Amino acid sequence: MFTLETCLNAIRVPVPGGPGELNVSDNDFLRFPEDFLWGVSTSAYQVEGHPAEARHRLSDWSRWAINHGNIVDGTTADAACEFYARYPDDLEICRSLGINCFRLSLNWPVLRPRRTSNFSLDSRALAYYRKLLSDIKAAGMKTFVTLFHFCLPAWLADVGGWNNPLTLLEFERYAGAAAAELGDLVDYWLTLNEPLVYIYQGYINGIWPPGHQRNYLLAFKTIRRMLEGHAAAYRAIHQASPGAQVSYVIHWRPFAPRNKLNPLDQVVRFYRDRIFNHIFPHAVESGELTFPPPIGSEPPIKKISGPIDGLKGSVDYLAINYFTREICEFRPSWPPDIFGVQSDVCVLETTGMGWEVYPEGLYYLLTEDIAPYRFGGDGQERAIFITENGMADPYPAALSKGDWSIEDDNRVKYMVAHLVAIHRAIANGVNVKGYMHWSLIDNFEWSEGLRPRFGLVRVSYPTQERTLRKSAEVFSQIVQHNALAPAYIQNHRRA
Repeated sequence: MFTLETCLNAIRVPVPGGPGELNVSDNDFLRFPEDFLWGVSTSAYQVEGHPAEARHRLSDWSRWAINHGNIVDGTTADAACEFYARYPDDLEICRSLGINCFRLSLNWPVLRPRRTSNFSLDSRALAYYRKLLSDIKAAGMKTFVTLFHFCLPAWLADVGGWNNPLTLLEFERYAGAAAAELGDLVDYWLTLNEPLVYIYQGYINGIWPPGHQRNYLLAFKTIRRMLEGHAAAYRAIHQASPGAQVSYVIHWRPFAPRNKLNPLDQVVRFYRDRIFNHIFPHAVESGELTFPPPIGSEPPIKKISGPIDGLKGSVDYLAINYFTREICEFRPSWPPDIFGVQSDVCVLETTGMGWEVYPEGLYYLLTEDIAPYRFGGDGQERAIFITENGMADPYPAALSKGDWSIEDDNRVKYMVAHLVAIHRAIANGVNVKGYMHWSLIDNFEWSEGLRPRFGLVRVSYPTQERTLRKSAEVFSQIVQHNALAPAYIQNHRRA
């Protein structure tokens, strides 16, 4: 265990800054609102190691991961972090850190492993989640529960996934049943996690199921289907639990052109930002799906554009995931691709995964980029939660004993820099009500496998031993003070 002094000594360097940097005296703390929520995030497939899912390949991901070449390091999530069996220990870690909220996802494939004539959720799986949520609440934490975190029941994936109307019907029923059975234990519902990430990786990059590459038309159709799914789930949750707080999670990624003076790079930046960041929240706000010209003028796109029943205003708060920015560029091809590519050039300091560290992007998105979505139709400002933020360093899954990755100074600096950005946004009137670090424990990071380590807590996969990293201790100190101490942020100045 680390002392506060050793934690502070590790980060006595300036946090990357920009316009609006801070001037902090030795006696100043950057204090957060009294009702601020401090927590951690997880997702079912990435941590559970659910035995039924692994044994029977119940999800599209559990099948995808065992196919050679789909996962960079050749690992699977069959065991993952064994959270399914070990969660009491992990909740005890949360209790020791003093956090007051916990984000998880329900395992849709396990809850609905097969189609039945009369809709029902698996009783054993329901009992598990009821016990898990009860234990989280008993530990004094608010609960954020996601319904879809990238994994489809295999039997729905087999018939077209989100582009089959059956999936929309199933998702609506699943949402309503989950709210009816578990709603008394859920403080905040999230229908979909990062829909545009899911669509981009599965229909453009082709590195996630269903594995399509550059299929823009199907990707755009899937945007509409997921908007329909969100609207249906929002309605179903509110019918089952009228006082529920419901949203979806948007992954926000600032885009920068490789060459600011190149008009083609600027075109790429515009379209990537307009589709990836804005198309989903704009549709929810307006109630209809619209594509920017010239995309929207194409006949196949016109067919999928337009109003969506029940979509307008179907969000009770804003949930934002933020990790990095992306430099993009136009690359000649035929036919020309206005979405371009992610550049192989990085300008700023990067994490072990090659992601730029850009906390200014979080400040600007909170104060400027999400301005069209901050207020509801009633004029009231929506609460904003940062539901994921973190960085990973790569370490092979086979590592076990030793002190590898415990002194994670880069994670500490990353975390503090982004918390400074959030505090600046709050000071400028933005209604940020909570921060959830991604993630509590190391986990299976989709196509990258087990190698990326995002956890405040290290998991040695061969033994499943948990070890607190320095970042966990620093986070605990921040949580307990509900503030950033002067030593975290010294050498800053306000512009």
